[in-house]
Amino acid sequence: MLNLRLLILTLFFGFSINTNAQKTIQASAPLNFKIVHTKLELKPLWQSSQMKSKATLTLVPYFYDQDSLILDAKGFTMEGSIKINNAMHTAYTYDNEHIKIGFGKTYGSKDTLKIEINYLANPNSIKVKGSNAILSDKGLYFINPTNENPTMPRQFWTQGETQANSCWFPTIDSPNQKHSQDVYLTVENNLTTLSNGLLVKQTSNTDGTRTDHWQQKEAHSIYLTMVAAGTFSKVIDPASKEFEISYYLEPKYAPYAKGIFGRTPEMISFFENTLGVKYQWSKYAQIPVRKYVSGAMENTTATIHGKNLLKNNNQLLDGNDDGVIAHELFHHWFGNLVTCESWSNLPLNESFANYSEYLWAAHKNGKDEADFVYLTALNEYLNESAEKKEPLIRYAYADKEDMFDAHSYQKGGRVLHMLRLEVGDKAFFKALNFYLEKNKWQNAEVDHLRQAFEHVTGRDMRWFFNQWFLRPGHPSIEFESKIKDNLVQINTTQILDSLQTELYNLTIPVTLIQNGKKIQRSIRITEQNQSFELKSDGKIERIYLNADGYFLGSIFEIGKTKASYLTQFADSLSYFSKIFALEFLLMPEKEGVNPLQDPEIRAMVMSALKDPFWRIRQFAVQKLFDYDGEDFLNVEKALQQIIKNDPKSNLRADGMLAVKNFMNPQNELLFRNALKDTSYLVRAAGLEALFTNNVSDVKDLALNFENIDDINIFSAVANYYSSSSDPSKMNWYMNHIKALEGIEVYQVLALFGSYLSLLKIEEQKPALPFLQDMATNSNEWFVRLSAAQVLNILKDENVEAKQILQDVIKQETNPRLIQMYEQIKE
Repeated sequence: MLNLRLLILTLFFGFSINTNAQKTIQASAPLNFKIVHTKLELKPLWQSSQMKSKATLTLVPYFYDQDSLILDAKGFTMEGSIKINNAMHTAYTYDNEHIKIGFGKTYGSKDTLKIEINYLANPNSIKVKGSNAILSDKGLYFINPTNENPTMPRQFWTQGETQANSCWFPTIDSPNQKHSQDVYLTVENNLTTLSNGLLVKQTSNTDGTRTDHWQQKEAHSIYLTMVAAGTFSKVIDPASKEFEISYYLEPKYAPYAKGIFGRTPEMISFFENTLGVKYQWSKYAQIPVRKYVSGAMENTTATIHGKNLLKNNNQLLDGNDDGVIAHELFHHWFGNLVTCESWSNLPLNESFANYSEYLWAAHKNGKDEADFVYLTALNEYLNESAEKKEPLIRYAYADKEDMFDAHSYQKGGRVLHMLRLEVGDKAFFKALNFYLEKNKWQNAEVDHLRQAFEHVTGRDMRWFFNQWFLRPGHPSIEFESKIKDNLVQINTTQILDSLQTELYNLTIPVTLIQNGKKIQRSIRITEQNQSFELKSDGKIERIYLNADGYFLGSIFEIGKTKASYLTQFADSLSYFSKIFALEFLLMPEKEGVNPLQDPEIRAMVMSALKDPFWRIRQFAVQKLFDYDGEDFLNVEKALQQIIKNDPKSNLRADGMLAVKNFMNPQNELLFRNALKDTSYLVRAAGLEALFTNNVSDVKDLALNFENIDDINIFSAVANYYSSSSDPSKMNWYMNHIKALEGIEVYQVLALFGSYLSLLKIEEQKPALPFLQDMATNSNEWFVRLSAAQVLNILKDENVEAKQILQDVIKQETNPRLIQMYEQIKE
């Protein structure tokens, strides 16, 4: 699963959340029974958002004799008796969470039981919880089931991780249960279905429906089971030869399938070659759905994505989603083929999937792009570590959802790279091969991974796994160096505090610059204070520790000067070295003093505008937003060249945003030319600049662009309208917002709130039921919150908005929102 790292950490009203829940030791689920096979017969009841279902489970006692069985089954309406081995059985109880079946006799490990259960799945009756990774856990989701929203397709789909598949079929819902499955899904003839495995048969029925039989022969974990149905066009990738690779898309996006997903066959080949393990499954399908409640999910052979992957050619120019596509695909080795034995061991799934994003970027786009991916993830972990520090493998936690954080994902991916640097590339990938081959089709704990590395390298690796997987936090190093001709002395200190009391065993790469050439060395730090001497056969000019930025922690060089950072940037050692120098030198030392006033720093930024790597250029452009100082004309000219000539659309867009307030009439031509750019992002930036400059035809521009289906263009126009008090734009706002999802809704609801606040109270009235529905019924907790925040803006002057907000707060069941709403009431 791709962790949904929400951009909603600072909310409109400064909400805070108490996360100090009591942690307890979390044992792995006991294996009283082994689920061998699950057969599901499903038919959606659209009007009531229910699933009429029959489940037949084949189980055997795992080791000990058993006289009863407990199945996870949330929110069901039971229909009739249960059958055991085809015999009616009434000795069961159901408490809306579990079906408890007494056998009346004892079964042993050589016995096979078939349990048949008829029921209705009622996902909307389930009290929903959620986390930052998985926004809802009701398992089964009906989208626009009665076609009430003409802007939204009718779909249903499932989301099983962590333990939500038991919301739509009875099972033993833990990651250490693996089963094969047959799914019989009956839908209207005009709908397309998808499930795990292969579509082995389609049967037409007399009532205008069709039953699709999907069969998953290979055993996989319960949480990886999925079904989906809707109006999709299936596109089979012609590059696949050994098994089917397919993409299920809303029909209008089918022509763009190759642009969206077309690197998938190459990814599979790359991962197969890298790991030395062939893709083990019968097919690979990907399907973007509406109103998805997570980033993406690696359901075996059938990955679900959110709607944000749906892009036309104009939008694909601004970037593809290869990171998430690689992430979910890599799970088919790490997570699906070998599955974490318990949620405590989740990094065995997610750290690898996160690291695959770096591996793919390096393979496809080179070192700079990979380092950008790497350092973005590292910073996400370091930011989270300011709030909490946890071991990667956590046998104690308050809630299993707590495992889905920047520790399990981003820190874990960086730990794997540290492991790779420790043992070397050849040993690293050979050990991964051994781990996969030895544990495939099974569950694993972190010790299985450690033993694989010990087996390959012949080294005791417990120290590394204790240090990086089982200990919270990360190291912090200070160092200073002195150079004398061909000798450099390095003094290091490990910083210890109340949380970090144990010393790390660390290998840190050292780059020496000699006659303009780079010489690679390393030092091994094992003590709190250490000194090292490195010699070379020539005069050493400069020294850098951690030049590539791969160190998991912080390294600070004592006594480093401005001149040293300017030289570091000029040495162009790596993306990290350049961006770190830029960031450090562009931090204001004094409030109100712009570092760009320094001619040397400004010259560095101007040179960064010509850097070969787009992210360095982008950073420089963004630092020049609204620049007003010495050398202004040269700065403006350089930004104009970016707007005209940069091959990256996001740089052309940022360039326009940087100069939009420069009040140069010549720039208006650049802004207008941008409206014809193929990239929607560039068009949106041109619009925003023209709106900011209040050009004479500003109203006509808004009208010309107000119905293009793109979030960036919509946001630009919505921002323009948000400063007006024109009540005729009410339906325009609401119709467009209805077609948006997730983060997009969060981004634009604030604009809608600004627009509404300028209207008269009676003019606000049509928006109130719209906001109430969104604040009450949206799958995403943060969308419900956003709508409530708009009501909060209106409540002081609008009595009806105040009453609706009170009703919304009373109806909310999500503990996270209940806590936040306490602060609204205050």
